[in-house]
Amino acid sequence: MKSGRLSAILLLVLSGVLLFARQVAANPATAVINGGKAVLENGKVKLVFSADKVFKMETLRLNGHDMLPEGGSVTEPWKLLYRGTYGESPDLWPKNGYYKGAEVREGEGGKSLVFTWQMVLSGETTYPVRMIVSLSDEAELPEWNIEAEMPEKWRIEKLEFPRIPVVCPPNAKAILSAGWGTEYDMTSTSMFNSRYPSCTGALQLLMMYNEEGAFYFSTVDKGASGKYLKVAPENGLSTFYSEIVASAEWTSADGKFSLPWATVVGYCKEGWQSAVEKWYRPFALSTEWGSKSIRERDIPEWMLNADVWIRPGHVNEETMDAVRKMLKYFGKGVGVHWYYWHKYPFDTNYPDYFPALDGFADMVRETQKLGGYVTPYINGRLWDPANESYKALKGYEASCRKSDGSLYTEVYASKVLNTVTCPSSDIWRNVQKGLVKRIQEELGTRGVYIDQIAAAACEPCYATNHNHPLGGGNWWHYAYRSLLKEMRTGCLKAGNVLTSEENAECYIDLFDMLLTVNTPHSQYVKAVPLFPLVYSDRCITSAYAYIPADLSNGVFRFENMRCLLWGSQLGWANPVDMAKPEAKTELKFLKDLADFRRKNHDLFCGGRFMGNIALEGDIPMREIPSFENTPVVQAAKWISISGEASAVIVNMDEVSHKVTLPGNVQVEVKGLDCMRVPIPAQ
Repeated sequence: MKSGRLSAILLLVLSGVLLFARQVAANPATAVINGGKAVLENGKVKLVFSADKVFKMETLRLNGHDMLPEGGSVTEPWKLLYRGTYGESPDLWPKNGYYKGAEVREGEGGKSLVFTWQMVLSGETTYPVRMIVSLSDEAELPEWNIEAEMPEKWRIEKLEFPRIPVVCPPNAKAILSAGWGTEYDMTSTSMFNSRYPSCTGALQLLMMYNEEGAFYFSTVDKGASGKYLKVAPENGLSTFYSEIVASAEWTSADGKFSLPWATVVGYCKEGWQSAVEKWYRPFALSTEWGSKSIRERDIPEWMLNADVWIRPGHVNEETMDAVRKMLKYFGKGVGVHWYYWHKYPFDTNYPDYFPALDGFADMVRETQKLGGYVTPYINGRLWDPANESYKALKGYEASCRKSDGSLYTEVYASKVLNTVTCPSSDIWRNVQKGLVKRIQEELGTRGVYIDQIAAAACEPCYATNHNHPLGGGNWWHYAYRSLLKEMRTGCLKAGNVLTSEENAECYIDLFDMLLTVNTPHSQYVKAVPLFPLVYSDRCITSAYAYIPADLSNGVFRFENMRCLLWGSQLGWANPVDMAKPEAKTELKFLKDLADFRRKNHDLFCGGRFMGNIALEGDIPMREIPSFENTPVVQAAKWISISGEASAVIVNMDEVSHKVTLPGNVQVEVKGLDCMRVPIPAQ
C-alpha cells in the first residue's frame, strides 16, 4: 500500500519536472551561422544578419512583428570617437574598418552573436570592435552591447550605440520621458532627443507606437550614466540610438573598452503602456532608487499629508497676508515653497543667500504657527563666478571643466553668468551642507528645497583635481547620492525634508518630494502619464506645470485635475493670485480636490496609478491655453494599498455630466467635483 502511494507520488513529481522542462524549453534561444547568414532566435524574437563581407541587418522580428522593410537595412550600428596619446581623435564608423563577420558565443540560459570589425588605429596594426547581440531563452527583449580594443593609453571618448533602424508606421507617435511623459506626432523628418537623467529624460527609454502596437528602446543602466536617447530619420527609417560621453574608467590601461550596460528593444502589441508595465517597471524596481515603496521609505508624515502647496514669491506684507488667508482657507498641513527670500535677486550670486531679507524668519515662524510647512529655495548646482565666495572659497576648483579646460556656463532670465559646479567637489559639498544646516537653524524651516539636482543634466567633467573618473559615466549620480545621504544623516533635523525640482528617476529615493512642473506642453505636445505608471508608489510628486497669474482661464482647473488623477500633490500657485476675489471659484475647486485627496491616501500615498480611463458620454472638449484640447471630465484607474481597484473621476466643468466607464458603469459627476468609483481589478 505504502509502496504504491510512493510510486504515485514519484510519478507526479516526475511529471511535474518533465512539464517544467518542456515549459522552460518552449522557446530556447538558438544562434546559427550558415550560408552567409547569422541567425539569433527563440520563438519570440528573430534577428538575421549578414555574416559575410558587408554588415547588414536583414530581419528584426519582435513578438511576430517585422520592424525592418523588405530587404533589411545597412544602417551603421555604432560610431566611436577615440582619443589617442598624441591627441588623435578619429570619429569612426564600421565602414572605416574591415568587417570580419559573426561568431556564436554560448551563455547560460541564452546565446549571443558577436560581430567584429578591425579598425586601423596605429600604422598597419588593427584593433577589434565587437558588437554583441544576445538573446535569452523565452526573452522578448534582445540585448545589445559593445566592446573595443585599442593601443595602450588610448580611450573611447564618445559613442553612438546601438543604432537600431525601424520602419516608422502610419500615424506613428513618439513617447519621450520629459517630465510626466510627452507624446509627439512622428513624421519622416522627425528628430527627437531625450537627455538622461534630467527634466527632458526622467527615464531611460524611448517608444514609438500606433494602433497596432509599440516599439520599445531602453538602456538597462542601474548606474544612471549620462546619455542622450535619440530617434532620427535615416535612409527612410527611424533610427533609435543612444549618444554617450564615455567615462575614462570604461577603458582599461591596456586599451580595452566595454560599455557597462546593455540596451534592449522590444515590440508590444498591447501598446506603449503595457510595454512600460511589462518591461520598464520591473527594471525600475530592481534599482537602488526604485526598490522601496513610499510606505517603506522614511518620509515624514506631514509630507505625505501635504495635499496642497502654495508658492509665495516675496518677503513683504502683501505676500504674508495672502499666506495667512490660504492657511486659514485650507487648514493646517499646507506645504509652503518660498522663493525670493534671500538678499540677492533670483539666479544671481549663488550660493550666497544670507543674510535673509528682513522679516523672513518672522514670516517663517508665523506661517508654521498657523500650520504651514516652509521649505525655502536654494540651487544645488550653480555658482556665480562674479561673487565673493567664488574667489574666497576657490569655487573655480569646484567647477565642472570641459575637455578643453573651460567652464560650463549657463545663463537664465537674470542674464547673470552661472557656472555648473561638480557634485564630487568637497568645496561644493561643504557649501551645500552648510546651507542646509544654516537655513534650518537660523530660519527654523521644515526643510530645504534644492533646485536643479533632479532637473538639470549631468555634465561630463575633465577636472583632474576632482574625485571622479574623467568624462561621463555614473559618477555624477553617485556623487549627488552620497552628498544627499550625508545631508540626511548630518544636516537634516528630525521630521524635516529635502525636496527638488523635476523627477529624474535616479534621485527619487533621495528626496521626500519632487516638484514636477517642466513637462513640455503646447497644442503640438500631449502630456502622457509615463512617469506615474512606473513610480506612482515609489515617490511623492507635487504640482503639474507652472501656473500663470490668471487663475480663471482654465489652466488652473486643468492642472489640478491632472494632479489629482496622476497622483501629484495639488496647488503650487502664488498665494497672492489665489487670494484675489476673481479666483474664488477656482479656489473652491482646489479645496474640494484637496479634501477628496486627503480622504483617499490609500490610493495617492502608496497605491498605484494604472493609467487613464477612456470615458464615454456627455463630455465637452475645452481648449486650455498653452496646453491641449481636452475633455472636461477625465478619469484614471488606481489600485489601493490593499489591492482594491478604483476609478478616480474629475469634472472641471461648472455643470454636471453623465459618463460611462468601461463595463457600462454609468455615473453622474457634479460640476467642479470628483468621485471614486469601485471597478474590477482587471
